[in-house]
Amino acid sequence: MADQSAPSKRSRRETNRERVIAQALNCFVEQGIEAAKISEIAQRAGLTERSVYRYFATKADLVLETALLFWSESMRQVDAQAQRELSRNMCGAERISKILRGYAQLYFTHRQTLVFVHEAEAYLNRCGKALLVENKPPAAFEARVGPLSAAIHQGLEDGSIRTDINVATLYYNTYDAMLGLIQKLAIGGRTDSGDEENARIRLDQFFQMLESFYRKR
Repeated sequence: MADQSAPSKRSRRETNRERVIAQALNCFVEQGIEAAKISEIAQRAGLTERSVYRYFATKADLVLETALLFWSESMRQVDAQAQRELSRNMCGAERISKILRGYAQLYFTHRQTLVFVHEAEAYLNRCGKALLVENKPPAAFEARVGPLSAAIHQGLEDGSIRTDINVATLYYNTYDAMLGLIQKLAIGGRTDSGDEENARIRLDQFFQMLESFYRKR
């Protein structure tokens, strides 16, 4: 009997954790981290406050898990969209351009959540957490799993990508730079149409610069 019930308990625990994180993200974005209450997050998730603390020892732990999940899910969605839009006849350099511009859309689709991630970094610092939110690529460059990594490798093979630079380092720097700029724009921007147009221009120029680093001259 114990063996039969164990999988069910694990599944229920994971389901509850996911519900808590989802509702925590909503509360943090709507109210700010400091103002958001664990009791309200628990109520929205259909759990007791005590139950939430079984899954997350502190509010800081919940903030960290929520921010990391956002980055993971956002990159997964962008990568999936890029895969749908890429065509077989595109060279590696063309694929890189398409993929990078897909990431730029995070500013327009997840602006308020990007503000939350910035707040999360400051909050976790104040809480003395050694492990902070890190904006990491979805896969190691050598694995050729993520669309950007695969596009770079293809470009090296078809001759559309430069070979006189360390492309692995450029791959990691690309993620750090583009996610950093998108987050910076989200924090400092307004919500009017003029501000969005300014952000669109800056992002377009930024990604043109990134593309130039990859493309063979």
